[in-house]
Amino acid sequence: MKALIFLGAGKNKLEWQEKPDLIVQGDLEAIVRPIASATCDLDREILRGHVPMSQHPGFAIGHECVAEVLEVGDKIRLHKRGDIVVVPPFISCGVCVQCRAGMHSHCTTVSPVASERVYGLPTGKKDWGGLFSEEVSVPFADGMLVPVPAGVDPVSVASASDNMVDAYITVRRGLAKHPGAPTLVVGGVDSFGLFVAEQALAQGSARVDYYDRDPQRRAAARLLGCEVLSEMPEVDRHYPFVVFASRDNAELEPTVRAMAPGGHIQLLTGFFGGPAKLNLWEMFMRDVTLAIGIPNSKTHIPAVLEQVRCGHIHPERIVTVHDWTEVPDALSTSDIKPVIVRPTIADSSEKRSIQRGKTDASALLRSTRPTHLA
Repeated sequence: MKALIFLGAGKNKLEWQEKPDLIVQGDLEAIVRPIASATCDLDREILRGHVPMSQHPGFAIGHECVAEVLEVGDKIRLHKRGDIVVVPPFISCGVCVQCRAGMHSHCTTVSPVASERVYGLPTGKKDWGGLFSEEVSVPFADGMLVPVPAGVDPVSVASASDNMVDAYITVRRGLAKHPGAPTLVVGGVDSFGLFVAEQALAQGSARVDYYDRDPQRRAAARLLGCEVLSEMPEVDRHYPFVVFASRDNAELEPTVRAMAPGGHIQLLTGFFGGPAKLNLWEMFMRDVTLAIGIPNSKTHIPAVLEQVRCGHIHPERIVTVHDWTEVPDALSTSDIKPVIVRPTIADSSEKRSIQRGKTDASALLRSTRPTHLA
């Protein structure tokens, strides 16, 4: 089988390499075949050379996908060949103390160190493979895999295991403290800020103000129903809920000043271009809550899938679809969220119409404009 290997930062630094075919090696294991793999925002930063993982080439990349189950171990009870499932990025057993508490991203059975048990990254101790590969081993299939509901297009939920569910958790925390509050999203990475913006609207935010320097993401934010800001907000003590999804440290100071007293701020610090500089005095004087850290995505994936099934969110407005034959070039495009697709084994003999190329936000705005924007 083939795996997509990261060879170093820059364009055309990905290569298909032959690897040994996978076989089920344990009763709790499954072999899955990715059919819709998405680029996490972290993957894009790796390819650009912006994060430490960029300095450790030679690993199979990718940790967001929907897959088709190929084989299962003898003790697997929840999944069978042909099932369509979301594959979480973190390896977790599902039965340790942390997993039973919903802290799957901190499973102690595999390793207490989160970075040592994730797909698609140079973890150092074990290569779990990458979710752009042709096949992937899932060591605790019943504890990890999440079924995709019937009628839900795998393309729309290719990112449900990570960026989409991270956005869901981020907004759920913030609006739980401030129901219906106006939300400020400061964008700057590829897709996370947009997923947050859509989640905020879906979860009842009265208004979402979105700032981003990138014109393509600003157009997408308008499509989602956001108020798009042309400049960083200069307001003081205004927003009860703020999400900082930028790499620019210079934008952090005005973001903090924009927070209302008692507000909640979520930082996506993994993408900072250098050490984060927080004005703790400003935060202290506002009595705010700071949220930061690896989310426990697996617990909340079913809720995100249900949102898509019910039409409460429409992630397909953010993604751009590419055929598997277009890899690796498709991952180096300027698309907001490339999704790489191939038919299931059952459908492999059938032709599938695939919309390729860049998302035309203005065309989508005309054809799929949300009813609340009409």
